[in-house]
Amino acid sequence: MSLTLRQRNRLAAIHVIMDTAMDLFDERGYNAVTIDEIAAASGVSPRTFYRYFGTKEGLFTTDPFAMVGLDLYSAQLDPDDLPGTLKRLIGLFDESPGHTPWRGMRYVLEEPAVRAAVYGSLDEAAERLVTQLRDRGDPPAKARVVARTFWFGVYFGSLEQWHLDGRSRPLLDYVLEGMAALTAVKTTRDSS
Repeated sequence: MSLTLRQRNRLAAIHVIMDTAMDLFDERGYNAVTIDEIAAASGVSPRTFYRYFGTKEGLFTTDPFAMVGLDLYSAQLDPDDLPGTLKRLIGLFDESPGHTPWRGMRYVLEEPAVRAAVYGSLDEAAERLVTQLRDRGDPPAKARVVARTFWFGVYFGSLEQWHLDGRSRPLLDYVLEGMAALTAVKTTRDSS
């Protein structure tokens, strides 16, 4: 992935805002922190914050890479290789310079407004995948079940368990276990 200087600067600013917000949330609690305070502590105007994120919940649902003009999700998404797709996406986040991915997972689990926003974002991602799967010829029900299983079951379920276990192992280990669980269900069903 080759970014222009402008894209690198924008991505760095986005990460500073996100990390500053997480620091403030950790210090004072999610509900006690305002957008104006996040902007001031980040060295940006509230208008810049709103342009990048829209809301506080947007800190948890915004794809920083798409914001710099790269739709990396689409470039990484291969409907014929969903396990590989998930591995590549996790790799993109893990390689993001100067930023700790999934740092806000605590707030996703604890704050209903954040959780609802994340579910909404995952729902949008699942709908995009449903369209791709249907376009390649999958029946509507199969496309919907596969897409929602991929985003909500494997991705979010793995992320949630990784956080609940204290982040003691790499997230990818959890994703691989989640995918193995799906294979085990299929194998169990086939042998019945």
